[in-house]
Amino acid sequence: MSEYQYYEFQALDRPLTASEQAYISSLSSRVQLSATNAIFTYSYGDFRGEPKEVLEKCFDIMLYMANWGTRQLMFRFPKTVVAPSVFEPYCLANKITVSSSKNYVIVDISIQDEEYGDWIEPEGWLAKLVQLRDDILQGDYRVLYLA
Repeated sequence: MSEYQYYEFQALDRPLTASEQAYISSLSSRVQLSATNAIFTYSYGDFRGEPKEVLEKCFDIMLYMANWGTRQLMFRFPKTVVAPSVFEPYCLANKITVSSSKNYVIVDISIQDEEYGDWIEPEGWLAKLVQLRDDILQGDYRVLYLA
């Protein structure tokens, strides 16, 4: 059985700089890159970057989907806007985790569901999920509760 993996990153707060775009391009020849978006798809092989690191360095939201049932949605928030402690009530081991760096808070929602195995068509999903980041920034945490 072949595998399929899809990574999509979106910059919302600002476009990528030329050096950030060069960094993203260096991660894979399979990237579809613009000033605000990067998409990586793999049928065989894996993404050479560390998704959380790429998100923290360059983007504000990331979606990962694999045909064996893994779904992952990560958000990056500036620490000046939101404190990591806000998310503590929603944390569940291996489902919803929160980490922070000097400047950012990363919320990682991961779902492993083998029932979704087989073919997936993730293109266009991230655009529909962008509003969730804005909802969280406005204090609406329903997506975390539902996850």
